[in-house]
Amino acid sequence: MRFTPQYITFFIISIFFWLMPISVFGQKYANKDYYLIDSLELDKLSDADKLILNKALTNYYKTDLDSLKLKHINSIIELSWDEKLWTRYNSWMNQYLTNKLKGVGLSKKLTPENKLLFSYLAATINNKAIITHEKGNYVQALKYYHECIAIQEQIKDSVLLPEAYNNLGSLYHDIRNYKKAEHFYSKSLLLCKKYNNYRCVAMALTNLGQIFSDRKELDSALNYLERSLRVREFSEETYGIGITYDLIGEVYFRKNDYAKAIDYYTKSLELERKHNDYKGAAISLIYLGNVYVQQKKYKEAKIKGLEALELAQKEKALESQVKATKLLRDVYLGVENWKEAFAMEQHYSKLKDSIQNDRIEESILIKQASFDLEQKQKEIALLSAKNDLQKLTLRNNKIVLCIAIIGIFLISLIAFFTRRVLNKNKQASRLLSQQNEEKQVMMKEIHHRVKNNLQVVNSLLRLQSYEVEDTRVVEMFKNTQRRVLSMAKLHENMYSTENLKLINVRKHLTELVSDIITSYGLGKDINSKMNIIDEEFSIKTLLPLSLIVNEIITNSLKYAFTHKDAGSVILELKKVGHQDFEMIIGDNGIGFHPLDESSGLGTKLINIFTRQLGGSIKILNKKGAFYLLKFKIDDEL
Repeated sequence: MRFTPQYITFFIISIFFWLMPISVFGQKYANKDYYLIDSLELDKLSDADKLILNKALTNYYKTDLDSLKLKHINSIIELSWDEKLWTRYNSWMNQYLTNKLKGVGLSKKLTPENKLLFSYLAATINNKAIITHEKGNYVQALKYYHECIAIQEQIKDSVLLPEAYNNLGSLYHDIRNYKKAEHFYSKSLLLCKKYNNYRCVAMALTNLGQIFSDRKELDSALNYLERSLRVREFSEETYGIGITYDLIGEVYFRKNDYAKAIDYYTKSLELERKHNDYKGAAISLIYLGNVYVQQKKYKEAKIKGLEALELAQKEKALESQVKATKLLRDVYLGVENWKEAFAMEQHYSKLKDSIQNDRIEESILIKQASFDLEQKQKEIALLSAKNDLQKLTLRNNKIVLCIAIIGIFLISLIAFFTRRVLNKNKQASRLLSQQNEEKQVMMKEIHHRVKNNLQVVNSLLRLQSYEVEDTRVVEMFKNTQRRVLSMAKLHENMYSTENLKLINVRKHLTELVSDIITSYGLGKDINSKMNIIDEEFSIKTLLPLSLIVNEIITNSLKYAFTHKDAGSVILELKKVGHQDFEMIIGDNGIGFHPLDESSGLGTKLINIFTRQLGGSIKILNKKGAFYLLKFKIDDEL
């Protein structure tokens, strides 16, 4: 059989097209000309991401329209789970659009094509903000979010604008500004519903659910999260479903429904492993490990903790490393491996200190950015005033001009001498401001170190108590630990606030009571009913007050619910005069139970702390066991 040139050509082309997929997906580093970016490691991608990439690039090369090309590249960014993959295509798309739109200003008369290009540009900036946000650079992330929103508001982007609001809310959520976070989440949800953006609706519902979960309003949190899950399942958004599974699991964990918590954490872990989401897998493993610790299944908890720590270290996820080391510390304490427990405690404290120092630095950077912005606005206002003055002088005649020149000369002299005075005052003000900032950082560091030292004392007491067999002595150790942790909690709140002199009493006492109930580990359904005035107290007042609360609540958990499966501890603090306060504290348990007998240490401590407050305390004749504390605050500053 003869091979004609036409037949040979056809054979070579057939072989080429048959081998092309192998050459494309078999190599470790792909060709930039085809993939648009350098050194793409295809062998590390999941099968799902390979299909997404192949489909998008095939369609990209089939069209000559920029809008369609960008649509296909954007599909890689939106659908891929691989962070290295989608972030690199996001960078390529941002650079391409920046060059394409160079010289094109934002205006109301944009062509439909340019409007679409600006929409894609805003999306890439939003993605850059997300990446920067996840790395903890809140100042830069805030700049990107505002830049993205400015474009979207100008072009009236109904799709991406609500998502940008939602992301901005997430940033404020991370820096614990819950009021602003809820504002932007709600704003996002309203726009999402208006434009039927189901993906964004689910995201906003998830974030609102997380806020309610953080506030421990668990039923409301579950309502938002279950609504979010239904929307995500309807829109088939697998990545978001994994996040929502974790958050629902966390709510059930806080409700002590461990079986449901494990179910949802496991579902999330399966999705994350399927899509090679190692950061997410580390978080789910930590959640599962914490559940197993509560169930005293230490073998399973250790397996989860070690795998989570390995993934977190591989992905350089510092927060997950902190949580994984804490989990492993609790495991080793549970199996009484004191050596490993102490080593893991030290590793945990070191990692946690690193994160805390980073947050203090971030707080200073945010303040500096705000100061720089204010100075820039003043400079713009000054330049504007000068321009107005120049326009005015040009419209006057010669006589007015002469008068103006004389006037300007006199004003200049006055301004010259005034400016010298102002510059000296400004330099003094800057020096004072710098000293104040340095003092604030120093005070935060002091409170931080005091808190750490108290935690070390607590760890030493806990380890020492394991060597004691007398149950009465062990109980004395535990009571002392709770008092130490109560003081540590106060110092932790001191360095977490902007105002280093005053602490919000409602927030502090609510968290303190919750921590006492959790740490006591009673194994019963004990809830807290709090009605606390929204005031700020100094450490001088709040330290003895916290220790009184610690003694009474601990005593309630010890005696009040002996023959009951459930109950409540109650704390009410109200203002009854200009500087007078009353606190009612107790429980609805079996009745009055003296604090370690009338002459015991608990009673003595309460009387000492009451005298420190300059107040009085007495037992109330009510069902259960209640105390009335009256005290007066003279000057908190």
